Amino acid sequence: MTKYREGSIYYETNRGKWHASVADPQGHRTHKRFDTEVEANAWRLSMAAKYIKGNYVAKSDITLGTWILQYLSVFAKSKVREKTFLNYANTAAHINETLADVELQKLSPIAVQSYINNSDMTDGMKDRLVKLLCRASKKAIATGLIEKDFMAGVEVLKPEPKEVEIFSPEELNIIMETIDSDARLRRHHLLISVAIASGCLMGEILALTPQDLDGDAIKINKSLVEVNGVAKLQPPKTKAGYRRIPLPKNIMAELYQAAYALKDGEIIRNAKGNPCLTTNIDKTWKRILKKAGIPYRKFHCLRHTHASMLLAAGVPILEVAKRLGHSRPSHTLNLYGHAIPGYDSQMPSLVEKVFNIENCNREGILAASCLALPSTTKKS
Repeated sequence: MTKYREGSIYYETNRGKWHASVADPQGHRTHKRFDTEVEANAWRLSMAAKYIKGNYVAKSDITLGTWILQYLSVFAKSKVREKTFLNYANTAAHINETLADVELQKLSPIAVQSYINNSDMTDGMKDRLVKLLCRASKKAIATGLIEKDFMAGVEVLKPEPKEVEIFSPEELNIIMETIDSDARLRRHHLLISVAIASGCLMGEILALTPQDLDGDAIKINKSLVEVNGVAKLQPPKTKAGYRRIPLPKNIMAELYQAAYALKDGEIIRNAKGNPCLTTNIDKTWKRILKKAGIPYRKFHCLRHTHASMLLAAGVPILEVAKRLGHSRPSHTLNLYGHAIPGYDSQMPSLVEKVFNIENCNREGILAASCLALPSTTKKS
């Protein structure tokens, strides 16, 4: 058996090429042809070094499509929430045969970038697909399937952040009046009231049980999500998601009244007494806005409205972030900083105060801020 530490090279007269050959530790021979003896010998030595160091990647015909399925089922499924896993699977479904049938070891960043560029996917889906492929590529390297990252340098335009939409106080009043005036919609009064007053996510409100009522506040410690048409409970994603939110007395009174006859289970339920599905709430929400004559905005905009109103009322950003369950106040500021009253109008006076501009020589400031122009006078 040829020793993998050595390998061999020889000149093929009929081809006019130098043939290099090396056998891996299992005895499988790898060969390649080169124009010069130097190139052939360099390749032989580099391959032998990989075998010795254990960096060699064995040849495999596994395709990208097969690897993505393995990556999701073996590595991703056990680490993410069920709904997140379904989102990953939906993203992976956007890889068609053109890319899915390419062998993993033959896949290149150029091939992936071309696929992304020529796809008719939305910018948001392209962004999610690139992130998924990046994770899959790194795991393929870590597990010894490939040697080089097939996502190295692949770029995608980040989708433009959407402007936060909110409801005006007048619109909120119309919404509540519309709900209270319709017997079929009236049972949603409590859900909408809590959403406006708490800024909680829909799933957090739907998950509330009698045990979550704590004096003048509600305790958020879980969320109800819909997975394949089934309502399931899950814990908050971060520690910041566990929180206590004080609410107005009248809303707490409604919650206690609704929970009075319950021993356990969710306080807010559908007409049949079962947990509410978020898709059904979304449909009802559309009907409510249509009947109220208000342009459609997602249910989530009630959360945006709550946060914006608190900031507009002068509530500190840290308190708003805590109430919303944001782990980073900077995220809250990025979303709702525009709602801080007088922010832009106060900037000029703040700059003057911080830099003490009023007591400075204005002419000196202007002179210092002007660029010195190069002299154009010729030397005699």
